[in-house]
Amino acid sequence: MNIKRFSLLAGIAAITLTSFPMAVNAEELPPFLSNLNITDQQKEQFEDIINNTDSKIEDILTPDQQRRFETIKVLRRQLRDAREGLNLSEEQLKQMQDINRSARYEMRGILTEEQRQQIRQEIGAFRGKGPLRRRFFQN
Repeated sequence: MNIKRFSLLAGIAAITLTSFPMAVNAEELPPFLSNLNITDQQKEQFEDIINNTDSKIEDILTPDQQRRFETIKVLRRQLRDAREGLNLSEEQLKQMQDINRSARYEMRGILTEEQRQQIRQEIGAFRGKGPLRRRFFQN
């Protein structure tokens, strides 16, 4: 992957990560679960799934990919911590998400269909049908 393409993917990933925080370890569950009044048992089960998922992913990665995967997890954690440090209100968080969603659509509009397809393939090879692919490239 050349540097220009990697830079574009990194930018897309950064905007996506700031819009939709993801759980990176068992310390914190995904935000969409926070309003569900889950029990301690359910929380423990979710934590087990998250830990097992990370382990399974690491098992299929090369050593270089494992290092990159760990870096991504650390960056997500730092991003989440930084955002939490802002003490954003629900309204501010929603506005941030709207702004970032708009930026994703603008970036998507700049690319040709061929470029979008090429990125779909590259992201798909790395992440399968992950959330980044679904959000950025929906038709």
